[in-house]
Amino acid sequence: MSFESRHPYRLDQLLRAAAERVPQGRAVESDGAAVTYAELDRAADNVAAALVGQGVGIGDRVGVHVPKSIETVASIYGIMRAGAAYVPIDIASPPTRAAYIATNCAISALVSDPGRIAALREVDLAAAPRGICLGDPAPPDFVSWESVQASADRAPARALVDTDLAYILYTSGSTGTPKGVAISHRNSLTFVRWAHQTFGLQSDDVLSNHAPFHFDLSTLDLFGAAAAGATVSLVPATAAMFPVRLTEWIRSRAITVWYSVPSALSMLVRYGELTTHPLESVRLILFAGETFPVRYLRELMTLVPEARFFNLFGPTETNVCTFYEVQAPPGEDDPPVPIGRACENTRCEVVDQTGAVATRVGEEGELVVRGSTVAQGYWDDPERTALRFPDSYTYRTGDIVELLADSPPTYRFVGRNDHLVKSRGYRIELGEVESALYGSGEVEEGVVVPVPDDLMGNRLVAFCSVRGDIGEEELKQRCRERVPSYMVPDRIEIVEALPRTANDKYDRSRLAELAAGRSGDRA
Repeated sequence: MSFESRHPYRLDQLLRAAAERVPQGRAVESDGAAVTYAELDRAADNVAAALVGQGVGIGDRVGVHVPKSIETVASIYGIMRAGAAYVPIDIASPPTRAAYIATNCAISALVSDPGRIAALREVDLAAAPRGICLGDPAPPDFVSWESVQASADRAPARALVDTDLAYILYTSGSTGTPKGVAISHRNSLTFVRWAHQTFGLQSDDVLSNHAPFHFDLSTLDLFGAAAAGATVSLVPATAAMFPVRLTEWIRSRAITVWYSVPSALSMLVRYGELTTHPLESVRLILFAGETFPVRYLRELMTLVPEARFFNLFGPTETNVCTFYEVQAPPGEDDPPVPIGRACENTRCEVVDQTGAVATRVGEEGELVVRGSTVAQGYWDDPERTALRFPDSYTYRTGDIVELLADSPPTYRFVGRNDHLVKSRGYRIELGEVESALYGSGEVEEGVVVPVPDDLMGNRLVAFCSVRGDIGEEELKQRCRERVPSYMVPDRIEIVEALPRTANDKYDRSRLAELAAGRSGDRA
C-alpha cells in the first residue's frame, strides 16, 4: 500500500486507499447496478487520462452537468485525480443559468450528455468546450464514455497538494447571479475525516445519497463512504420525491446512514407509511440545511427508535461547523433543537455589532467560523470574498445565533441578518429571485418574501406590479427560464403598488404579514 493511500491528503486519494484496502467492496450502487472499489478506481483513472489528454491541467475547472449515476461518481473522482476541480451544475437549471456557471468559472472541459451539451452551446459555445459525453452521439470535441473506459492510457503522475481546489459549488447570489464557493481538498477532507470518526462509519455501512451533487450535503455521502470503504447508494429520481417509494427504497437497500434536509424527512413522516414499513436498518439519521419542525422530528424519533439523530449545521462556505445529537424526542412545545457545538478543528464565536465576542449565556450575535474547513472564498469575486472572509481561515456566516452554554460553547440558530432564506434545504437569495422577476420585462416593481412552512422551511411569495395583463402563471414561467424550479415563487400576487416605509423603502414586514395571512386563508 502506497504512502499516499495510507495517509490521504486529497479527496481522490480516499478512493485509491479504499480500492487497495477493500478492492471487492461495493463502492456505488445506482438503479440496480453496482461497482466495486477496484472498478471505480480504474474508471476514475480512465477519466483522468482522458481529461489530461484533452489538455486539462492542474487547477482547471471541469463541469459536471449530467444526472447522478455510477459514471458521474467516477467522473468526479477522475476530474480531481487529473488535478482539476469539479463544478457540479444543477441539471434542473435553465440553460442560461447553467451556461453562466460554466463560463463564470471558465471550465476547460465538461462531463455531460448530448442534449445538455447542445443546450449549453446554444447559449454560449464556451459553456461546453470539450470533454466526455455520457450517451450517443458524442458531439465534436467530446469523447464517448465507452472510448474513455476502453482506453489503456493512464494519467501521468502530477504534483498535487491538499490546497488545490477540489470543487466549486454555486449557490444563490444576492446580485441576481449565482456565486461559486471554492472548496479545497484540505477544506473538505477535514470535514470528511471528522464525520468518519464522529459517526463511526464502517465498511459495512450503506450511506444514502439523497442530495444532488451540486448541493454540499452530497460530499459527506460520497467521500464519507470512501473514507470508510462503505457503500454509497444513489437515491433514484423515481423515489426521491415520492415518500412511499422512498421508504421502500431505504428498506430494499438496507440503508444504515441517512443524510438529508429535514423537509425530506418530514415528508417521510407524513406520507411514507413508516408505521407499517419501519426503517429497521437505519442506525444514523443526519439532517442539515434548515430547521427541523419539532412535531415531525418527535414523530420520526418515535418511529425509528433505534437510530441516533444528529443536527448538522453550517453554510457551504464552512462545510459543517457545528453539530448536536438529539438524544430524546423533543416535547410538543419545545423550541427547535440547538445547532450544538463546534466540530473538531473548528472554532466558532458569537460576535455582536461592535465586534465583541459574546461570553455570557443568552447573548446573541453573528456566528463567525474559523478553521481549515473554511472555503477559499468566492470564485472570481474578490469584493464579496473580502466582505465575508476576513482572512483565509475565517468566515462571517450572516447567521444570528444565541449562546446557550459556555462549556463547551453551544448555540441555537435565531435567524439571518440579510435576505437569504432556506427553502427545501436550498439557500436562496431573495434578490436573485427578484432579478428573475424583473428579467421578464413586464414587472415594474417586485418583492419576494418568505412564509414559514413546516414541510419546506419557507415558501416564497412574490408581490408584483406589472405592465399589461400578464398573470401569475406566465410570470412563473418567465422565472423558470432564469432560475431553478426551487427558486420560482410558490405564489405571485399582482398588485397595483407595493407598500413602502417612511424611508420610501419597500415595506417587507408588511408584505410578509400579507403573505402569511393569505396563505392561512388558502389553507
